[in-house]
Amino acid sequence: GGVGKTTIAKAIYNEIGRDFECRSFLANVREVWEKNAGKVHLQEQLLFDTLKGTTTKIQSIDSGKITLKDRLCHKRVLIVLDDVDELEQLDALCGSRKWFGSGSRIIITTRDMHILRGNRVDTVYSMKEMDEDESVELFSWHAFKQASPREEFVGISRNVVMYSGGLPLAL
Repeated sequence: GGVGKTTIAKAIYNEIGRDFECRSFLANVREVWEKNAGKVHLQEQLLFDTLKGTTTKIQSIDSGKITLKDRLCHKRVLIVLDDVDELEQLDALCGSRKWFGSGSRIIITTRDMHILRGNRVDTVYSMKEMDEDESVELFSWHAFKQASPREEFVGISRNVVMYSGGLPLAL
């Protein structure tokens, strides 16, 4: 956590989203899924986003799957599923390629690579950690509004980077 998966997914979504007929960014899937009616809420939110504000009431996960497939199967969609941690979440929100029109893209952020196994995922991008110099630069931009710290702050900046483990969110 904190390596920047959500930030990169948001940037991609914002950059290419207008090239799609419909789009939806479902943030914090893991957290919402665990709430009462969270599963159905995520399906309803996906439909609301992609159908331009049309509210759809879903009675159950299974009826939601059918509704998603029926309403989106001819649409070119961009969907971001952020912080997925169970295969069941993918099954409920993007069951198969047949649910969406040609040219659709689904972006999934997860800490668990095992969820992405199988033939449902075309490409996996693994986040690489920043090295110490990149971490110091990021910290410096936020702390000092410049690419590198002044000489008297170099040591403490490196200590902050070491303490934070170089995680962008912590920095």
